[in-house]
Amino acid sequence: MTEPAFFRWQDELVRAIAPWEIVIPPEALEALELYMGELQRLSPRASLTSLRDCREIALGHFADSFAALLVSEIFDLKEGRVIDVGTGAGFPGLPLRILRPGWALCLVEATRKKSDFLRAVVAALELRSVEILRVRAEEMAHEQDYRERFDLAFSRALASFPVVLELCLPFLKVGGYLVAHRGQRGAEEVHEAVRALTELGGEIREVQTYQIKGLEGVRTLVCVQKVARTHERYPRRVGIPSKRPL
Repeated sequence: MTEPAFFRWQDELVRAIAPWEIVIPPEALEALELYMGELQRLSPRASLTSLRDCREIALGHFADSFAALLVSEIFDLKEGRVIDVGTGAGFPGLPLRILRPGWALCLVEATRKKSDFLRAVVAALELRSVEILRVRAEEMAHEQDYRERFDLAFSRALASFPVVLELCLPFLKVGGYLVAHRGQRGAEEVHEAVRALTELGGEIREVQTYQIKGLEGVRTLVCVQKVARTHERYPRRVGIPSKRPL
């Protein structure tokens, strides 16, 4: 990556998140530069992202990941155990972990090529307290070390909202928060998930729309608080949540 190209995407990223009062320290920008380089180098082989140039990645992935900090409970959390379910190439969990070094992060990704990429990036960035698991969430959520052990859960572009709830809420402690990145229909999806919320022990705390300067379209963050323990039968076995959503 040439130096001028680096500074162009860096400046656009900083401008995009400035209205959110998010500041990226110099060491975090250096980490994001390395992350960017690895994405561009390895994506053609591992199908990590459809976005290719620096600007697209900076705005469409990095800035969009940082949007989770618009939720005050997330912005204020400096330490805690955090899980990103179906993280793909690491979004939103890894950029957020770069900004919040006090978080202990678990990245869950069932695809081998993507989980291998995540291990390579985390090693290159020398990040501590980041665990990468190549496993299905439906199985992992029934393991004692992970069930109802997390303060925060994230999901971005994973599945329909009721499915996201079934896959993510079992990981949260009572009182913890799930932040789901959704599209323009985010508010409508909330109304379609009333049964799932009731069944799984979640309550909507916030639905917030946002835009990223330099990109078209409106996006939605849905913040769910875990208010009751999730019954042990959830999540159901692999594939059932998406075939028969609550």
